[in-house]
Amino acid sequence: MEKLILEKNPEDYYILEVNDKGETIEFDLTDITLPEKFINAGNQIERFGKIYADKEKQILEEYKDDEEKLYKEYTKLIIERGEKYREIFDDFLGKGACYKIFGDKESIGQYNKLIDALKPHIEKMKIKKEKAQQRLVDKYLNKKSDVI
Repeated sequence: MEKLILEKNPEDYYILEVNDKGETIEFDLTDITLPEKFINAGNQIERFGKIYADKEKQILEEYKDDEEKLYKEYTKLIIERGEKYREIFDDFLGKGACYKIFGDKESIGQYNKLIDALKPHIEKMKIKKEKAQQRLVDKYLNKKSDVI
């Protein structure tokens, strides 16, 4: 039986080491859905951030006189929010990426810190993506006959 082997060009990937174990996440810069995934993640984080802020206000108001109930409901909300954010970031960063980055831990500010840490890399990816796109154009378009 024959095997199909597709070689990966290392220049088409942006790879980030995400923990002390040396685990990485990688972005395929030739993936045309990458910008859409990034935009969708940002939009979802913003939308759900507002929803969870409203829920937090509601819980704080509803249980202001019952500290135990307040703590329980607030903790449930934090867990729910963390699960949703984990899902959103894994859609963008790749399945299991949040586990590589955070492990099982959920803390209130961890996703904000992740966004801040990713910002300079997003900028670098844009530059590298443009170079990858140009390589594809140079490779597959015959400059004499394929001009549009």
